[in-house]
Amino acid sequence: MDIRQNMTQSWRPISAGVSLLLVLLFAVVFQASGQVTPSLDPKIPPYQLVSDLIGTLSVAGSDTMKPLTESWSAKLRLLYPGLTIKVESKGAETGLDAFLEGKVSIVAMSRRMTQQEVVEFKREFGYEPTEVPVAVDALAIFVHKDNPIEGLTLAEVDAVFSKERRRGLEYPVNVWGEAMVFEKEWAEAPIQIYGRNGNSGTASFFREHVLNGADFKKPMTVGVGSASVVMELMRDRFGIGFSSIGYRTSEVRPVPLAGVQGGRYVAPTFDTAMDGSYPLRRNLYLYVNRQPKVAPPGPLSEYVKFALSQRGQKIVVDQGYYPLPTMELNRLTMMWKTPVRTAATEGPSAKFRE
Repeated sequence: MDIRQNMTQSWRPISAGVSLLLVLLFAVVFQASGQVTPSLDPKIPPYQLVSDLIGTLSVAGSDTMKPLTESWSAKLRLLYPGLTIKVESKGAETGLDAFLEGKVSIVAMSRRMTQQEVVEFKREFGYEPTEVPVAVDALAIFVHKDNPIEGLTLAEVDAVFSKERRRGLEYPVNVWGEAMVFEKEWAEAPIQIYGRNGNSGTASFFREHVLNGADFKKPMTVGVGSASVVMELMRDRFGIGFSSIGYRTSEVRPVPLAGVQGGRYVAPTFDTAMDGSYPLRRNLYLYVNRQPKVAPPGPLSEYVKFALSQRGQKIVVDQGYYPLPTMELNRLTMMWKTPVRTAATEGPSAKFRE
């Protein structure tokens, strides 16, 4: 089926069977992507087993973080046969709703909770949620591997994905020639855009940090998950979309970005994410419903400590994301062993750095 037959749709549902096939295909393709794996610092604190851990835990939230939350859960279940962990990854916004309603104890978020959301949580429970950064991600702008584009400024990305052009570009970018791709067959080719739905924290992050809050252009083909966006771009030579760097494959490539006109194009790599030079670097978070000055339930505590440990961060690297700096992991681990800060009081080191 020609993928361009569906370009007039702003939403294209995909059946559960097709979604599973996408995930399986993606897993195979990712292994051949050739992505450089960052080395893991041996000084990251090891995970320490506890005895007789039993109970249940519910985790919901980000589809972007699904490979992490499911892998952490699977490893913990192997370590503790008496532990039951339920993971649901229908999107950060959906997971946040369940978190605010008290249906889950942990929500995985590919963006920070807003102050309004923190206030809403406190109104419901009487205390703020606990914010725990657990990985570093680069939100990538992906194109097909054959696309010769050298790079884009954030203003150009804004003009590709939104008609409002709030970053101030004076002209629209609707064909590849307007993005400075003048090679034969590319210059007049319409740019087909791919993105995520309203339940996605990644879409919220993209709108805030790239579009300055503007709406997406229509039509935009909306993927059911991070992997499906990349799978679509693998088949569409003239497409462009956004997804986590953890979903990179050998059939697509991330576009180097410049924060300002005339600035240096920076590719999303471990080094540029760590030093902050890549403009769409972000943290990935777990938000935890933990009462202050009260020892948290064992399953809740061990899940967070495992994610921050050497074993947990190895999963981060194995899944294509980047580990937190060792100093940050040590700080967070120590904070978890003692009374931890809440989302409202978390310092600037856990915030997104532009």
